[in-house]
Formats: sequence, structure tokens, C-alpha cells
Amino acid sequence: MNKQGIIFVVVLVGAFVIFNGLKNLSKDVSLNDWLSQAEGYGEAITQHQQSGKPIAVLFYTDWCGSCKVFKAEILASPDVVDFMKHKMLAVKINPERDMNSANLAKQFGVIGYPMLFVVREGGADIQWIRKTSRITTEQFITQMQKAIE
Repeated sequence: MNKQGIIFVVVLVGAFVIFNGLKNLSKDVSLNDWLSQAEGYGEAITQHQQSGKPIAVLFYTDWCGSCKVFKAEILASPDVVDFMKHKMLAVKINPERDMNSANLAKQFGVIGYPMLFVVREGGADIQWIRKTSRITTEQFITQMQKAIE
């Protein structure tokens, strides 16, 4: 195979890899079973007080590429979905959608996206989950288990 043929194959394979990556990023992972926005956080606090379950609070935006990857590759994985369903209450908050959610993001000290927190003890214990990218689902679950112990 000549040099042009090799370059063509490399470009073709690269385009395929990029297209598949973009396709996965565009998947709508809406986390429908999560409570939503500041109102959902208020509801989660009420449920937390009744059940004692900790609350996972995800701050994200629609334009954030890292948020899309985190939601699609980690939060939507069956193991994480199962863990969250049985061990935690979950709230997703896009601070750009309403003022109450923006104010809540300020209270949490959100400085970038995605940012994930675990809330315990009626809000007296709030932990920031620092590692949300370039991790496996197993590593994520381990972090969450440590945060709720």
C-alpha cells in the first residue's frame, strides 16, 4: 500500500472514532429518575429527613461536554443506577435554568461543571466528590460509598 493509501485509511479510521465519540456525547441521558432543580433539592431534603438516605447533588449545564460524558458513561451505567437507587437520593441541578437553582449553586460554591456533592446530616455534612472524569464506574461507586459511610 502506498503512502496516500495509508493516510486515507488513517483518516477514515480517525473519522469513524470521532463520529462514534460524538454520537455517544449527543445521547440524551436525562436521568429521569433523579429529582430536578432547586425544587427537587427541597424535596430531597424532606425525603432525607424521613429516610436518612444521603443526597447526591449534581450541578451541570446543557452545554458542558464533560457533564455529558459523566452522565452517559458513569451515571447512566447499570451499576451506578442500581447503587444510586438503593443507597441515595439524587438531584440534578442546571443553575442556568432558574434563579433558585442558580442561588443554590452559589450556596454550594459551584465553580465549574460537573460538580457533584453528597449531602448528609440534614445538610450539616456536605462533601464534594472531586473525581468525576476519567474514572470507571467502579471507582465512582467506591468514592460514593466512602462519602456516605
